[in-house]
Amino acid sequence: MSADSFDERLRDVFSFRAAIPLLDEYLSSIQIDDDDPAFLFDWQEDNVNAFVAAANGLNAAQAPPWLRTRPPLITASSFIDDVVYRLQPPLAGGRFGHIMLAPNNQQQYGAIVGTLIALQNDAFLQNAMQLALPVVNNVERYLAVTAHLTDSRVHNARVNTLPPSLQNGHPLRRLFIWCTVICAPTDPTALVI
Repeated sequence: MSADSFDERLRDVFSFRAAIPLLDEYLSSIQIDDDDPAFLFDWQEDNVNAFVAAANGLNAAQAPPWLRTRPPLITASSFIDDVVYRLQPPLAGGRFGHIMLAPNNQQQYGAIVGTLIALQNDAFLQNAMQLALPVVNNVERYLAVTAHLTDSRVHNARVNTLPPSLQNGHPLRRLFIWCTVICAPTDPTALVI
């Protein structure tokens, strides 16, 4: 089965847990290893919906140019699609719905991480995130938990853990990269599937 066929079958799937059988099938047909890692998204749909509602209330002129759907017309699906569209080939090695970019060489993987950091540091996204999902009692919520995979079984994915970026000495919100409740308590980088 072609990559395009897998991509189409997962067009409306936003959690990689829901796609494990298809992911494992596709991963068995491509090379995934330390030199060719996959990048996974587990979109937190309730958080994305709250974020989109806040973003639609902000000044559309301030929205980043990569957003193809502009406020006040952004939906959760259009926002996620715009993020993944920004990352798809040639930046990434391949696209698999909204939940996986693979295979990637090391340069592509680094470009994905660097682009996500740049996207989440955007003032418009930071403002929408603060309005929608403020940090309360040091609990931070995210739009997507991301992970990397270096073998052909999704169950072996490892959560990406990066510190927040700083602006004027203050940490910015992490929108896409960090660990939440899907992390195993004994190994903060292991996904619980």
